[in-house]
Amino acid sequence: MRLRNKILNSQLPVVVYEIIPPRIVDGTIESYSEKISSLLSQTHIDAINIPEIHAEESRGKRPVGDRVRAEPREFGRLIQESVGIEAIVNRVCVHGGFEQQEEWFRSTLDEFGIENFVIVGGESSEINYPGPNVIESAKMLREITLEDKTEIFLGGICLPSRKNESERMLRKSQNGVEFFTTQVIYDSEDVSKMIGHYERACENSGVSPKRILLSFAPISTKKNLDFLKWLGVEIPEPTEKYIFEEPGEINNRSIEVSTKILDEIIQHINEHEIMVPIGLNIEHIMTYNFQHSVDLLQKMSMKYRKFCLNG
Repeated sequence: MRLRNKILNSQLPVVVYEIIPPRIVDGTIESYSEKISSLLSQTHIDAINIPEIHAEESRGKRPVGDRVRAEPREFGRLIQESVGIEAIVNRVCVHGGFEQQEEWFRSTLDEFGIENFVIVGGESSEINYPGPNVIESAKMLREITLEDKTEIFLGGICLPSRKNESERMLRKSQNGVEFFTTQVIYDSEDVSKMIGHYERACENSGVSPKRILLSFAPISTKKNLDFLKWLGVEIPEPTEKYIFEEPGEINNRSIEVSTKILDEIIQHINEHEIMVPIGLNIEHIMTYNFQHSVDLLQKMSMKYRKFCLNG
């Protein structure tokens, strides 16, 4: 079954694995496809989600070295062709003008064979970006779909801590966004509130809510933590203190925290009878975190699929 059909069927579980494109070193890209094959032999996932990272000045100095990496769509094509699993490519749409963005999407469809996208906007409303925002990009892609009779499947980002996020999500979905992925989660409160607010916004507008893929990532070093914070992830101080309290238990504790947060979100959904469909997006972050992310994926997936079966 195609990814779009799974995401659009609220009764089906959806688990996605997010991986940053590898560095451009001879043999590295191909070796990553072997890693994905290894991952698929250990657990079931429905797609590979590939981010596009831009180092905007508003973030400050990058905490880890910036290395030349494979282009996300090139990596996505390799994954689809060599591993046989669909890729989702993220596109930061505000960098580059309308024509440049339109050309990028058309060539990604035609030359790279990728149909699944997550469109990402700018980091600050104070910056005058040269390219289209998320709503404008979604409208552009809808026109491309109609003109070329293509099957673009479009997702967006949601930030649980952002004010009025449920209204933003509703506007995006009304313009063609079919699913959302959250920022990496290390606290359940904002997410639970956002899901409830989003359901009410959809009810008031007479539309069905779109699926939300909840994002989680393991932490094994201070460098992981600094990179997540640089990306804008919010981690409560008590949680951070607990994870790093025992140096030899950092990874285990970060996985423990993540699974507890998922339990809390599921409990909130069950107690309030929320009908917003959810899914999982497990992130990889650093190369040396691969096995840790697989451990997290297996534990989270087990809890999530049980929730889906009981629902």
